[in-house]
Amino acid sequence: MTETISIRDNKKPVILVVDDDQLMQVMLNDTLATAGFEVIIATDGISALQHFVSDRPDIVLLDLIMPGKDGCETCQEMRTLPGGEHTSVLMMTSLDCPDSINRAFEAGATDFIAKPLNPELLVHRMHYMLRASRNVKRLAESRAKLEILKVAVDSLPIGITFCDVNGIIVYSNPAEASIHGYEVSELVGKEARKFSTSNRSRQLAADQLQKLGVWRRESVNVRKNGEEFPAQLTSISVCDRESRYLGIITTCEDISERKVAEEKIHQLAYYDLVTGLPNRGMFLERLQQTLAQAQRDRDNVNLLFLDLDNFKDVNDTQGHDVGDKLLCSVAERLSSCIRDSDVLARLGGDEFVVVCPSATMQDNIAAVIQRIQSIFVHPFEIEGKQLYSSASIGIAVYPDDAVDASTLFRCADTAMYQAKNEGKSQFRFFSAEMNQKIMQRVALENSLRLGLEKQEFFLHYQPLWDIKTSKMAGVEVLLRWQSSEFGLMQPATFISLLEDAGLINNVGEWVLRSACLQMRAWDKTEHRDLKMAVNISGKQMKHPRFIEMLTMIINETGVNPCNLELEFTESVLMENVEKTIETFRTLKTMGIQLSIDDFGTGYSSLNYLKHFPVDRIKIDKSFVSDVTANGSDTAIIEAIVAMAQSLSLRVVAEGVENSDQLYSLTKLGCDEVQGFYLAMPMHADELTESLGKKHGKSSDKLPVTEWFDKRTV
Repeated sequence: MTETISIRDNKKPVILVVDDDQLMQVMLNDTLATAGFEVIIATDGISALQHFVSDRPDIVLLDLIMPGKDGCETCQEMRTLPGGEHTSVLMMTSLDCPDSINRAFEAGATDFIAKPLNPELLVHRMHYMLRASRNVKRLAESRAKLEILKVAVDSLPIGITFCDVNGIIVYSNPAEASIHGYEVSELVGKEARKFSTSNRSRQLAADQLQKLGVWRRESVNVRKNGEEFPAQLTSISVCDRESRYLGIITTCEDISERKVAEEKIHQLAYYDLVTGLPNRGMFLERLQQTLAQAQRDRDNVNLLFLDLDNFKDVNDTQGHDVGDKLLCSVAERLSSCIRDSDVLARLGGDEFVVVCPSATMQDNIAAVIQRIQSIFVHPFEIEGKQLYSSASIGIAVYPDDAVDASTLFRCADTAMYQAKNEGKSQFRFFSAEMNQKIMQRVALENSLRLGLEKQEFFLHYQPLWDIKTSKMAGVEVLLRWQSSEFGLMQPATFISLLEDAGLINNVGEWVLRSACLQMRAWDKTEHRDLKMAVNISGKQMKHPRFIEMLTMIINETGVNPCNLELEFTESVLMENVEKTIETFRTLKTMGIQLSIDDFGTGYSSLNYLKHFPVDRIKIDKSFVSDVTANGSDTAIIEAIVAMAQSLSLRVVAEGVENSDQLYSLTKLGCDEVQGFYLAMPMHADELTESLGKKHGKSSDKLPVTEWFDKRTV
């Protein structure tokens, strides 16, 4: 790269005079200084070279004949120094012969002048050479800049071409050639439009190109081997100072990798990674488009919301990999049973949706639902295992149920939950009544959260009576909610809400701690052996820190774990039998008693029951209520008692509401009873008072002692 030469326009021109003759030095100095030049004197070639480097003269006036280095040798070396290439050198000689002149020019002299010198002519010659020198230096600077620009453009990774007014490539950088698989020499002289596919290239007239401005576009270009690739092109028309059109410069970038990345981003943004189906985002777009078309055509649209039943059990027992493969298999079967005009998407989890446009008759949509349900008849083959699944389906219809996408979606979701609540593997159409129930549930859940903040929850205690001893054997802890909005609420109303909202573990821990503190308070009285029964939900027991939390409460409160009884429903026991048995055994090693609540309404059988280390079973009140009038209920209770006795389990009958029921249960062999006839649930202080704490006497006898005195046990 050529060194850049600077021109000192704001200073006096510097003349380096090199001559060993003192008279010539004086004469030249006076003449040139008077003419406005700055003069530097050197007496020989060596000092001349030193001054040239340090002072950077604009012109060198060099004598040919000098001792040591003569003028030719000095000029040759000067041309090799920085800035020496373009500095004007005027050689002085008294030898007016061709050989001297040739030697001077061969050594690099710009011009020569013969001695004796004419001062006036010398000054004119200096001004002329100065202008020429400056032009040469400016030209050198321009060339240097062009060289830098060329190096920079050739180094760019983006292709650049310049085409003339006829579209012929005049210049191409290496990147442009490499992108298209050519050498630079092969591109120059070619038509630029040859590198676009024939179906995309279009010829523009010169006047159109001149007015083009900046033209950015994506195109498809062709490599030398015929391979097509996506390209980002930017073209700019080039005109001279007189606005004459010179040609067009175009940048070209191979955007193949960007297109692949964009496709991946599009896939991530709009498609489900597990099943490859459209995801929620794309589904909502398609749904809005379908509804807009239906509005124009005055047609209807059916939206089906599917939720797989018990899919969580597959993930919990088989692992998430198996769960994902099941989702893929379900997606494949669903895709095969819907129409081409239908839209199938996975929303996430185990939820799928189907948009069915132009299904004008309910019979038609029923056929679609029937086809969908049929795919679950046969098991799914996953990793050599057969897995059965089913789906609950909710259907909402445009425009009957809603006229916008989000509301229609909520309606279908509501109908799906209704189908699931009614037994799973069902389908339900949305109705206003259904929506009202959902709204009530939402309002109740909001009030529930507020109630937790306002500490509206409290505990009641209901006594359990030992039939043989006529004494109170223990109490069952019952959670109550005194809602400021809805009044007194029973557990059957809000326990499921606590579970769905993820609050059951915190509330359950509070119940256990409060009950144990109360039991500890009663331990300090004469009722040391009073048993405390606490209901535990399935989600509580499944929590990984359940045993740790329970151990911490027992240690903190100091209760005797043998007086603590945990109650579980049959459905909780059967969700994961092996894990439940393991948990129960851990609880038994801690000394805690276990009981099965609402026995007879779930799935337990003698075969299963014998594997659970439980102490009691509580007969559901639905059997107790008709025990005196319904022979079937009597037979069921009798069978439960016989089964329990064979397993050394105690039997508790709950929901006793009259003396006839109490008598029948006694005759059938029940061990303990509980119900409104015997004692209502009450606050701890009320129960304490009934136990005789305030009156100094014990009143923990069964409140119907006159009946017990007549009974035959």
